[in-house]
Amino acid sequence: MALFAARVLGATFVVLGASMLVLTWGSYRRDMGILREGLHAEGTVVKKEFFAASDDSDYILVYAFTPQGGEHQEHRRNISSKLWKRLRPGDRIQVQYGSSDPRRSFPEGHGVMSLGLALFLSFVEVCLFLIGLVALLGKAVPDAPPDGRTGVETS
Repeated sequence: MALFAARVLGATFVVLGASMLVLTWGSYRRDMGILREGLHAEGTVVKKEFFAASDDSDYILVYAFTPQGGEHQEHRRNISSKLWKRLRPGDRIQVQYGSSDPRRSFPEGHGVMSLGLALFLSFVEVCLFLIGLVALLGKAVPDAPPDGRTGVETS
């Protein structure tokens, strides 16, 4: 039964690591595509939100904009504390968004996944994948007999 549990846990880590790796690089590529080929629009700061935690804080900006020939959009994005402190509701900001999907947007110059973050996340995800692979493909060692003998008889 322990072998089955190890295999299930290993498969879970393999799938989780591989899936997260694909999602990380997909997000990085999407953000880089928006930087290269995205469109610009003037947006408005709707509100700011701050979530404090003992080890980290999140600075959230809620902004609205209307893409070229599209419907009014409202989005939330984590931003730096420096930008969050500078902006006020009602302020105008420049928004960069995907030409094929305006739902993918961020304040110009902020909110893009950096190469450093993508590499760090990839390292963690590859470690998860490898741990899962070891658990999934590792050889099972039989348990020792309950009476403590090794199973080898000597005469």
